[in-house]
Amino acid sequence: MKVHFLGTSSACPSLNRNVSATAVSFDSTKSWVLVDCGEGTQHQILKSELASYHLSVILITHLHGDHCYGLPGLIASISLAGRKEPVHLVAPKAVIDFVLSALKFTQMETGFELICCEIEALEHALDFSFCQVSIHPLKHRVPSVAFKITECDIPRKLHLDKLANDGVATGSHYNLLQKGQNVEYQGKLLRAEEYSFPSWQPRKVIVCGDNEKPKLLADVVEDIDLLVHEATFTHSDLHKVGMHTGHSDAKRIAEFAELYHIPRLALFHFSSRYHGEGMLEPLENEAKSHYTGDLVLAFDGLVVEIDKQKRVQSDLS
Repeated sequence: MKVHFLGTSSACPSLNRNVSATAVSFDSTKSWVLVDCGEGTQHQILKSELASYHLSVILITHLHGDHCYGLPGLIASISLAGRKEPVHLVAPKAVIDFVLSALKFTQMETGFELICCEIEALEHALDFSFCQVSIHPLKHRVPSVAFKITECDIPRKLHLDKLANDGVATGSHYNLLQKGQNVEYQGKLLRAEEYSFPSWQPRKVIVCGDNEKPKLLADVVEDIDLLVHEATFTHSDLHKVGMHTGHSDAKRIAEFAELYHIPRLALFHFSSRYHGEGMLEPLENEAKSHYTGDLVLAFDGLVVEIDKQKRVQSDLS
């Protein structure tokens, strides 16, 4: 499972940081998920190992332009690449209206079905063949959310010793059990949950929209492998620009991650005042002084991989 940082700036891009876009890809499928899509995201995808043709789910955290202005162009490009399979767009109603209007007014007819899901109307998690997505409210100047993405479609292994001890001979039913299906065998129901198990534990990441109150995530971070959260300012700079910007500072999110024993924290969405060489150092120092886990200050092109043993390595895409 990989997290691809396509855009790590806050509201304004710079020469080396584009606005918000983060992708999550999986081992078992070419399909992948995009969280937010600021202007220029499709160019960032071209620089990555991802193929827009295989983009299956787009998740938008909130309606601000640096998180959604890239959508019409990206959707048009996916269609022009020849995609026929449906694409899911999960977003605030206003963002969906914006996208559909842009496609209509530019006479862009996609070659695939764009399945739109309004966040405001969702009451439960969304299940896709390769992942589950749950939605968690945050606090910003407009409604904003975090997406918890849980890996699915994990190959299963058989409890061979238990099957042998229970007198279950080999046969086609082994294959069905391994696929997670219950089967009848000599008049007995064999339950897949008793005779098979996942090859590894599902990996889980949370990717957040803009958020000034990290503690809103307290109930959903216990079992995650990585939290991706904004740190737009340092604590002192946030005081200078105004505490109620709707954003977090490095100290605030680091303290939260330490308190709730989050094993890995990736910070992004940095104000352009920190984009020069060496200028992230105040943010890094502030975060490290309050957080003892694995810390990453993301940059465009960074890929963070969580392997099946939940070990993490980072590479420039």
